[in-house]
Amino acid sequence: MKTSTLAVLGWLRDRAEDISSASTLSWSHTALWLKAAAITGGLATAALLLGWVGGLGLQAAHALPWPTQKVSDPTGLLATIDQPVRHYLTTHTTQLPVTATTAYALWQATGALALVLGFCRSSGGRILWFLWGAFTVVAVWAGTTAPGREVAAAIAALGWAALSLLALRGISLSPTALINVHVQAPPAPQIYATIHVPRQSTAPPVLKPFDSQQPPSLN
Repeated sequence: MKTSTLAVLGWLRDRAEDISSASTLSWSHTALWLKAAAITGGLATAALLLGWVGGLGLQAAHALPWPTQKVSDPTGLLATIDQPVRHYLTTHTTQLPVTATTAYALWQATGALALVLGFCRSSGGRILWFLWGAFTVVAVWAGTTAPGREVAAAIAALGWAALSLLALRGISLSPTALINVHVQAPPAPQIYATIHVPRQSTAPPVLKPFDSQQPPSLN
């Protein structure tokens, strides 16, 4: 029993040291269990925030007007886009839990949010803007009767393209010039080993005393 208690206390002491040293160490050197706890907590917090923001968005969507024709439209261009979208949503939400009023208000809020985020150069906002515009053109095409379907879809596409000047500002379609600089690597150093052998000096000849009995060639 005492051994188990000491083991538990030692484990708790090690975890406390991990927590105290996490503030001084970098993320790569932080204990693995602390990384997992931080990531799990961050994901849970993000999910709660998204749920909260989604609830506020739905409340704001319910507060938007239905129908919306309070803006003067002498040319009829707005009605050419707005009425087919409302007709399309009314037709395709009859079998869904969501009402046509909520779907139409959500369409309005999504377009406004995507336009603002795209203007602020948000990548996610610009992706949302593309999806919203494509849905709008399709809804206008499907919600307009056959004789004027092509014209209505073209007007919706032109309006979407005009607003895209604001939502997609700063995006350039010109190809980026790429300059390829080839840097040749310097040659590898070559090492030569030279061995110097010292020259051996020859010993001077030994002179023997003259012997008169030997021939001159041996003296």
